Formats: sequence, structure tokens, C-alpha cells
Amino acid sequence: MSNTLNIYNEILFVNLRPWKNESVSDVKFRQDLKELTKVYYQVQPNFEVVFTKPLNNKRKYYQTLIDHEAIQYLNDLHTNVTEGLTENAKKYHVQWALTRTLPQKLKEVIQVIEERNYISEQFEPQHGSIKGNVSTGDSAFATHYLKHQLVRLYMEVQEQYPDFLKEDPLTEEDIYLTYFSHQAPTPSCISEAVKIKVSSSISKSKKDQPETSFKPIMDDVRDAAKGILSYSIMIKNTTRFASFEEQLFQKGYIDTNYCFTDKHGTKNELAAIYHQLIKKGYFSPRI
Repeated sequence: MSNTLNIYNEILFVNLRPWKNESVSDVKFRQDLKELTKVYYQVQPNFEVVFTKPLNNKRKYYQTLIDHEAIQYLNDLHTNVTEGLTENAKKYHVQWALTRTLPQKLKEVIQVIEERNYISEQFEPQHGSIKGNVSTGDSAFATHYLKHQLVRLYMEVQEQYPDFLKEDPLTEEDIYLTYFSHQAPTPSCISEAVKIKVSSSISKSKKDQPETSFKPIMDDVRDAAKGILSYSIMIKNTTRFASFEEQLFQKGYIDTNYCFTDKHGTKNELAAIYHQLIKKGYFSPRI
């Protein structure tokens, strides 16, 4: 899978650790927040995280960063599953998420929270006051929000792809007890997601492209050359090959005049494609 929650890894262990940038001003976080590229769902989510309102720009920045990574992860998983060529391929992506990627991050986030003694009282007022200083509260806010977002992701994958589960799905309570050894919060931090307008990167890219018609000729497009067999002799099934030519145009290998676009790397790709065509019997046997 292309997305392995690298941003979460950065937050927990590398350059984005919130306790390592305590000297960064709130103004800088506000600027960084504005520069984050917006990410949109390509599939309707089932759940969302309900959490304490972020009261400064550092908390808003981390909350947005974590949200964006979650959306991108679900988008990538959705793409991998829908484009899987076999049921086993689809199941593989779902199982990898539920047995490798998400469990690993769930274990890592609780490890960091326990090592740094982050508790919810550091950012949520208890009995009218907050324990600790603002900087500690910011880091506790970010790590705890990440914790609940990972639980939400686990629930989301199970809900989205029930046909590819090998075992019974874990309930919200099961996940908290299994990975954090405590009961799910009351009230819950996971709620049913509101209906949103999903975005499809595929449909958007097609919409952005100018509508250019391509009509396969199903005949020779160049003057006959000495020693070269004609189209009708070489091509075994003209209708089938015409469909292939449409794909060549849609993928950018040829233009409307059947001229090779010669984009970087496409020569080798096209050579590999033609080897597959030969194997699949697109061309008549040699005469």
C-alpha cells in the first residue's frame, strides 16, 4: 500500500514530535496551518472523531494534520481495494491495514503517551482547572487526538469492507481494551459521520481534461510501405484492437492523429504492452 501513515510516524518519532517544537510561536503554527493542502474524502466515511476543541493554532495544526493523513489513508485504501484485480488482492489490502499498519500505530501511540505521561487532564479541565502547562497540554492534545483517530480508522476499515474480514470485527470497546487496556471513553470519542459530498480524483481529472474525441480507424493510417503487411492481415480482431487503441489515446500514448506522444518512459512501457498483446493473441499468426 502506498500510504503507510508516514505523517503519524513523524508525529510520534521524528520531526513533527509536538514536544520538540515548543519554542515555535503560535503565529508560525497559524501560517503553517494555512499552507496545509486540503484533502477531500473520495468515499463517504462512517465515523468521525469527537474531541476537545483546539484552543490555539498549534493544536489546530496537529488536529488538521492528523485528519488529513486519515483521509488520505482511507482514500488510498479505497483505491487499492477497488482496483484490485482479484478478490484475494482486495482482501490483502484490507487485512494488511487491520493486522499490520493500524495495529502497529495503535501500539506506538500508546507507547509514546505512557512514556511521556500524557493524560487528558492536561488539555481538558477537570474540576475547573487544567493540570500542567500549556506546552505539555498541546503535546498531550496531539497524541491523544491521534490515538482516537487511529481507533476510528480501525473501525472505518472494518465497516467499509466487511466482506474481506477474516475474523469477527472488533467493537469500539474491544479496540480500546485490546490496545490500550482501558475501556472506551464515556461519552465516546467516535460518532457517526455526517453526510458529506465526496470527491473523486478520477472523475475530477477527467473533468479537467478537454473533451477530445478519438475514433479508431480500424485500417492502415499510413501509406503502405514495402515489406510491411497491411492492417487487415496483421490484426486478428479489428474491433478488439480498436478498443486497445482507444486505451492508448486515453492513457496519453498516442494523440488523435495516431502519433506517438513520446513522453518520458513511454517507449519501454509501450514495448511491454505490445509483448502482452502478442501473448493475448491480438495479432494474426506469422505468415
